[in-house]
Amino acid sequence: MSTAPRFALSADIGQAHYFAAPILNHNPPETFEGLTWFVVVCNPKCERRAQLGLRRAGYQTYLPQTKRWVVHARKKEERESPLFPRYIFLGIKPGQDFFKMRGVDGVEGLVRDGYGSPARIPAPEPRDGQETPIHPLARLLERELAGEFDFTRLPDLGPQYQPGEVVRLTAGAFTDLQATVTSMLSKGRVEVVVDMLSRGVKVRLKATELQRLEAAE
Repeated sequence: MSTAPRFALSADIGQAHYFAAPILNHNPPETFEGLTWFVVVCNPKCERRAQLGLRRAGYQTYLPQTKRWVVHARKKEERESPLFPRYIFLGIKPGQDFFKMRGVDGVEGLVRDGYGSPARIPAPEPRDGQETPIHPLARLLERELAGEFDFTRLPDLGPQYQPGEVVRLTAGAFTDLQATVTSMLSKGRVEVVVDMLSRGVKVRLKATELQRLEAAE
């Protein structure tokens, strides 16, 4: 992941500045100020299509992202996805055609309040001559730019196993014995069953203390 300086909004001075931080692969809005922000509901798995259409229609959008490790075909890989599935933040300029967004591909509608009107994200207001607080979406963007939603940056807890996989133990009293995975536990630990004297013995150990048979051979 690139750590080159990126353009972001500062919560400290309330204006744009540059700083070095990891950023996920999407384009944040130019600004949150001077716009009225709503929440668009997208069709399932259509967030990126809807965002592209909304931007082509002249709207500002914000689609915060998260990144996680996933296991596909026994291969561990990074995957980026919306932080809030099916939702996009939509910024409307003063006098802009609000209902044009209805015809955008992938858009299902808007989140509405208890009176049936499109729900607005409250904009912060200054108090007693103080500076205007940072917009809540700008604060969310700062957290994203800082990598708070990038869970691939967490320590690697070892390979992921599927229940039923046959593995070989590489540490502890059962070293070199074969076992069957029953479940993945938290913090990179795995529960397996070792066949001992015609009976199964449950053992919990680190994922790094196991080895797939095809890798061991």
